[in-house]
Amino acid sequence: MNIFFLSLSFFLLTFPVSAQKVIPLKNIHGLYNAYVIPIDDQARIDIQLIILSGSYDEDDISGIAHYTEHLAALSSDAAVLQEPRQRDLNAFTSQVSTVYTNTGTESELDRIMKLTRAVLDTPQLTQSFKESEIDIVKREVYYKERNAPTRWLNRLALQKLYNSKSGRAETPVEDLNKLTVERAIKFHNKHYKPSNSMLIISGNINEKLAQKKVSEYFGSTQKTKRVKDVWLNQRPNKNLNSVTKISTNRLLNNQLSFAKFFRFADLSDILGMQASFFIASDIYNSHLNDILYLDGNIAQSFSQSSYIAINGDIEYTASLIPFEGVTLDQAHKELKNAIKSLRDKSITKKEIEIARAKNVAYAKSLSQSPRAYLDFFQNLGSDGLPPVSPKEFAKMIADAPIKDILKIITAFSSDSPNAAILAKLDVER
Repeated sequence: MNIFFLSLSFFLLTFPVSAQKVIPLKNIHGLYNAYVIPIDDQARIDIQLIILSGSYDEDDISGIAHYTEHLAALSSDAAVLQEPRQRDLNAFTSQVSTVYTNTGTESELDRIMKLTRAVLDTPQLTQSFKESEIDIVKREVYYKERNAPTRWLNRLALQKLYNSKSGRAETPVEDLNKLTVERAIKFHNKHYKPSNSMLIISGNINEKLAQKKVSEYFGSTQKTKRVKDVWLNQRPNKNLNSVTKISTNRLLNNQLSFAKFFRFADLSDILGMQASFFIASDIYNSHLNDILYLDGNIAQSFSQSSYIAINGDIEYTASLIPFEGVTLDQAHKELKNAIKSLRDKSITKKEIEIARAKNVAYAKSLSQSPRAYLDFFQNLGSDGLPPVSPKEFAKMIADAPIKDILKIITAFSSDSPNAAILAKLDVER
């Protein structure tokens, strides 16, 4: 699950929360899993089809999952709406999944079920249309790269961390000219199987109607083995401490990208672990931000991100632009020292409870935004975990044991594989 919290006022704790009970459907036919989430006082129905494979699951060529997403979505529109560009793409590809969302009222339920089911069929588009879509994908990637060059630097750090240019460490720009229709169809045939797919139906619908429609549209599907996530076995050398210095004109400032890998071994309650991780990451992010950005005058800009996989692998990345007069070497040293300082820092009960309250408030607030709670449903589902409602997850955060929170912070501060890219701005190029 990706962590991206903002500080929120605590009054959100008192917001009313719409009922969002997650109900597993009893007859899922060939699907990996299927759920219905009836939501009070909502007029529409949302159907999310989660393909449990994303960019990490690409064999050799980065970008194939993204390109396949385009072909599957457009082919679905062509099959049901008779026009591949009838509407904007209703899909996106992440590291671990590809998600398709179709929305309508109860009177449109059959149409959006057909659109969802058609995604799993081999894309049927003309060869020229399929090939032309490669240029669309290229433009999307180039646009993102131009607007966020830090993405490139972070990828370099991850490639050093995993000693790889595939799986957990992607090369989406370098591989753009390797995209082919044949590779996309091969990816679709391998990964777009019912048993590698999760269905989440939410909104103005009850369990009986949801079950009826799942049986009607997925009743002919057969259960097979889920596609294995081979990237979960891709881990750094346990003694890795990599530093790479480069000179570039792709950035606006000298910049440091840092990647760290650690594990949380207690997997007895994977959902509970996710809740503890929300609080723990909030604490160590705040601690580092105080030392390096707010108080230390080391960073003029400092951003952090954490990702936790279903097997307990945790990946932390940070991007730092030093203050004038602070060298990249100094910034790197101070970042690592800040992480180590957590070993000796006494995390108080008050600090934990402040982080807990902030994250409970955030989780509860998601119920107020249809887009936000749809993202939340699919966030856990993308890892193959049962979706939970924001209200349920807020309760899990409220109940997360302090000992588990402290275990994650201890694991984060311990020596573990890490890689840094120190990028010096080349003003002469």
